[in-house]
Amino acid sequence: MTEKKIMNSMILLCGGRGKRMGNITKKIPKPMLKIGKKTIIEHKLEYYQSKGINKFIFCLGYKSKMLKNFLTKKNKYAVFDKKGLNVGILKRIFFVKNHIKSDTLISYGDTLAKINFRDLIAKHKRSKCVLTIVVAPIKNPFGLVTWDSSLKAKKFEEKPTLNHFIGYSVVSPNFFKIISNKIVNLEDGKGIVEAIRFLIKKKQVNIYKFNDLQITINSQSELYNAKLQYNKYFTLNETYKK
Repeated sequence: MTEKKIMNSMILLCGGRGKRMGNITKKIPKPMLKIGKKTIIEHKLEYYQSKGINKFIFCLGYKSKMLKNFLTKKNKYAVFDKKGLNVGILKRIFFVKNHIKSDTLISYGDTLAKINFRDLIAKHKRSKCVLTIVVAPIKNPFGLVTWDSSLKAKKFEEKPTLNHFIGYSVVSPNFFKIISNKIVNLEDGKGIVEAIRFLIKKKQVNIYKFNDLQITINSQSELYNAKLQYNKYFTLNETYKK
């Protein structure tokens, strides 16, 4: 069952090499790795479309031609942008800024989370911030210790629950009017981090708390675990209907 159409666009970041996957991604890009009978990107698109999202902007890089040919068959109205292999995440978004005409969803290409996108967009709008990031709890498996300059322990926390950014966000059209070109042009990984830090200082980052179904595939072990959890994450129709 497909929900009522959401007019907001979604940017999907699919340009990375997937180096942590080792030899697995030498011939195909990470979004095209299979979980069960479908690729990661197919699982993502099916879920998004079931939630009413149909406007997609794909930021490509590694194996872009292969990925574009594959995705064109899945969504003939999609927009594709390729700006090379060594472009940072923030700059990839910058290159498609003309498509950010209203509040726009952003998703990393290797993460699937069962998010209520209508609720996410509504809460972003109410926050009046230029950026909303989706955050989920994660339990640290270790005891964390802090100490002072004389090496005397100040604090010990046994397996604390931390909050982490899960690769989903919403940006407003004026996002790049606030972020400087200096930050945009930082090397891969640094630009997006500095942009978030800068906006935090400006009190322009809203938090959307999420604690439901999610999976991220950054490494071979995570891919293996995703395959083990195949039924839970991907095959049940209820996953797409709820």
